[in-house]
This record gives sequence, C-alpha cells and structure tokens, in this order.
Amino acid sequence: MYKIIQKFQIANKCCISVEGDTKFLKKGIKVKDEKGNIFIIESIGMVNYKNIDDYKKYAELFLIGDVKSIGKSLTIME
Repeated sequence: MYKIIQKFQIANKCCISVEGDTKFLKKGIKVKDEKGNIFIIESIGMVNYKNIDDYKKYAELFLIGDVKSIGKSLTIME
C-alpha cells in the first residue's frame, strides 16, 4: 500500500507524492485507491530527500485518471 502524501499540479498534469516500497512501482502498471478509482502510472520520479535511502520509500507519480478525486492510499492491481 502507498500512502498519498500530497497532490500538486505540474503544467497540465497532476502529480502525487507517495510513501511506500517504491521498488514495485513501474511505468504502465495500474493502481487503485480505497474508493475503487483506477489509475495508470504514466511516469515515476524520485526527488532529493535528506537521507540517501529515501528513494526506496518515497516517489512522485504522474497518473492517468481522475486524480482530483483520488483517495488517501493506493494499492497495485494484479
């Protein structure tokens, strides 16, 4: 499960910051929030954090879908 930390706009795209095990996140996979909304990961970014190992725990995601109504957590769909 990935906790959604924040949502923000970059140009005409909506991006979210997540906390969780980032090694399972890949471009093109589907994720679902607790409301049942389904999203596709369009792109993944890692940002600079204070601890070098933070890239294992935090990521920025560009999602395809109605991000404005996204819940508070995401899970990977199988």
